[in-house]
Amino acid sequence: MEYVYEQVRHNYEDFSSGRVLLNAGGTTAFPVRLASELYLRAKSYLPPERGEQPITIYDPCCGGAYLLTTLGLLHGQGIGRLVGSDIDGKAVELAKRNLAMANPEGIAERLAQLTALYAAFGKTSHKEAIESAERLQERIARRNSRIETVCFQADATGERADYWNAGGQAADIVMTDVPYGNVVTWSSEDADPLDSLLNHLLGVVRAGSVVVVVADKKQAIAHPAYKRLEKLKIGKRQAAILAPL
Repeated sequence: MEYVYEQVRHNYEDFSSGRVLLNAGGTTAFPVRLASELYLRAKSYLPPERGEQPITIYDPCCGGAYLLTTLGLLHGQGIGRLVGSDIDGKAVELAKRNLAMANPEGIAERLAQLTALYAAFGKTSHKEAIESAERLQERIARRNSRIETVCFQADATGERADYWNAGGQAADIVMTDVPYGNVVTWSSEDADPLDSLLNHLLGVVRAGSVVVVVADKKQAIAHPAYKRLEKLKIGKRQAAILAPL
């Protein structure tokens, strides 16, 4: 894939999973540069009549919400709401803690935790994490706006009512890295969970919304109710940018 928006390779160590943002077994981190590129591509397809209204992003397979939190930290100025859901309750609890770090109180709490760890153990890794947290804190302060965060437990291939029951509003951008490989697999017993996911998402998007799905190359990212805007090959991954018809 040729990068259009993120042509320069930046140093994203401040976003490393397990440094400031939390990780846990069974959850995955998403490449930061790729996340930013896909978000900016999706944003470019939003209808111009939306103007500068804050964007709502939904990830129905959020895991620990690493992807959502990263987008909030990188592009928070234009984002009003981050919504994540996952079938794994433990992942949802981790996601809530990560999403909190997209706002001043959450990053301040994490910085205090890291400072206490460094005082107790004096590890270089804790000192470096403190420095990263301080830079992220400065980034949030420059943004000078809050992001509403919502996270709830739900099956991404199941009832869409869970989204609305969590206080949802129509998602402008859905962006998700669906399960594949040895680390994360579909919990659903659905014969075609990706098709069911895309069907589920029809109930949470609106005209003009954009859906970005990342998967391995074995899964077919297609549905008759969507128009494909872009298909991208990224190493062992593929991504499709779709628009509901």
